Amino acid sequence: MSVSKVSGMPNVEFVPLGLSGDVKRGVTIISAANRAGVPIGQSCNGDGICGWCKVKVLRGMENLSPPTALERRLIASCAFAPDERAACLAKITGDITVTTGYW
Repeated sequence: MSVSKVSGMPNVEFVPLGLSGDVKRGVTIISAANRAGVPIGQSCNGDGICGWCKVKVLRGMENLSPPTALERRLIASCAFAPDERAACLAKITGDITVTTGYW
Protein backbone atom coordinates (compact mmCIF):
# COMPACT_ATOMS: atom_id res chain seq x y z
CA MET A 1 0.00 0.00 0.00
CA SER A 2 1.34 3.39 -0.89
CA VAL A 3 -0.24 6.65 0.12
CA SER A 4 0.06 9.46 -2.42
CA LYS A 5 2.59 12.18 -1.65
CA VAL A 6 1.05 15.26 -0.06
CA SER A 7 3.14 18.40 -0.48
CA GLY A 8 5.18 19.25 2.59
CA MET A 9 4.55 16.00 4.45
CA PRO A 10 7.41 13.58 5.17
CA ASN A 11 7.30 10.21 3.44
CA VAL A 12 8.21 7.00 5.25
CA GLU A 13 9.24 3.96 3.21
CA PHE A 14 9.35 0.47 4.74
CA VAL A 15 11.85 -1.76 2.91
CA PRO A 16 11.62 -4.50 1.64
CA LEU A 17 7.86 -4.53 2.22
CA GLY A 18 7.22 -1.97 -0.49
CA LEU A 19 4.93 0.01 1.79
CA SER A 20 5.13 3.74 2.29
CA GLY A 21 3.06 6.70 3.32
CA ASP A 22 3.04 10.38 4.05
CA VAL A 23 2.85 11.42 7.70
CA LYS A 24 2.59 14.57 9.76
CA ARG A 25 5.88 15.95 11.03
CA GLY A 26 6.58 14.86 14.58
CA VAL A 27 4.90 11.45 14.55
CA THR A 28 6.95 8.48 15.66
CA ILE A 29 8.17 5.80 13.29
CA ILE A 30 5.96 3.26 15.04
CA SER A 31 2.89 5.45 14.51
CA ALA A 32 3.74 5.71 10.81
CA ALA A 33 4.22 1.93 10.65
CA ASN A 34 0.88 1.30 12.33
CA ARG A 35 -0.83 3.66 9.89
CA ALA A 36 0.73 1.83 6.92
CA GLY A 37 -0.14 -1.62 8.33
CA VAL A 38 3.50 -2.49 8.94
CA PRO A 39 4.24 -4.83 11.86
CA ILE A 40 6.83 -3.62 14.36
CA GLY A 41 7.68 -5.59 17.50
CA GLN A 42 7.05 -3.99 20.87
CA SER A 43 6.24 -5.01 24.39
CA CYS A 44 6.50 -1.79 26.38
CA ASN A 45 3.73 0.16 24.60
CA GLY A 46 6.13 2.90 23.57
CA ASP A 47 7.67 3.47 26.99
CA GLY A 48 11.17 3.11 25.53
CA ILE A 49 12.34 0.22 27.67
CA CYS A 50 12.18 -2.98 25.62
CA GLY A 51 14.08 -2.16 22.40
CA TRP A 52 11.97 -4.57 20.33
CA CYS A 53 10.92 -1.77 17.98
CA LYS A 54 14.48 -1.15 16.81
CA VAL A 55 14.63 -0.17 13.13
CA LYS A 56 17.57 0.36 10.83
CA VAL A 57 17.48 3.74 9.09
CA LEU A 58 18.56 3.20 5.47
CA ARG A 59 18.00 6.79 4.39
CA GLY A 60 17.18 10.04 6.16
CA MET A 61 18.74 9.69 9.63
CA GLU A 62 19.04 13.48 9.59
CA ASN A 63 15.25 13.62 9.20
CA LEU A 64 14.61 12.17 12.65
CA SER A 65 14.48 14.00 15.96
CA PRO A 66 17.68 13.79 17.99
CA PRO A 67 17.56 10.93 20.50
CA THR A 68 16.11 11.95 23.86
CA ALA A 69 17.82 10.95 27.11
CA LEU A 70 15.42 8.00 27.32
CA GLU A 71 16.25 6.82 23.81
CA ARG A 72 20.00 7.27 24.40
CA ARG A 73 19.73 4.98 27.45
CA LEU A 74 17.77 2.43 25.40
CA ILE A 75 20.29 2.60 22.54
CA ALA A 76 23.13 1.96 24.98
CA SER A 77 21.41 -0.79 26.98
CA CYS A 78 20.24 -2.69 23.88
CA ALA A 79 23.48 -2.13 21.90
CA PHE A 80 21.86 -0.43 18.91
CA ALA A 81 24.13 0.14 15.90
CA PRO A 82 24.78 3.76 14.85
CA ASP A 83 22.17 3.48 12.07
CA GLU A 84 19.42 2.12 14.36
CA ARG A 85 16.70 3.97 16.25
CA ALA A 86 13.79 3.10 18.54
CA ALA A 87 10.63 3.34 16.42
CA CYS A 88 8.55 4.22 19.48
CA LEU A 89 10.67 7.27 20.31
CA ALA A 90 12.19 8.61 17.07
CA LYS A 91 10.04 11.37 15.59
CA ILE A 92 9.92 11.97 11.86
CA THR A 93 10.81 15.41 10.50
CA GLY A 94 11.46 14.53 6.85
CA ASP A 95 11.59 11.64 4.37
CA ILE A 96 13.04 8.38 5.72
CA THR A 97 13.50 4.77 4.68
CA VAL A 98 13.65 2.06 7.35
CA THR A 99 13.89 -1.71 7.67
CA THR A 100 14.12 -4.41 10.34
CA GLY A 101 15.68 -7.84 10.38
CA TYR A 102 12.32 -9.61 10.51
CA TRP A 103 10.63 -8.13 7.43
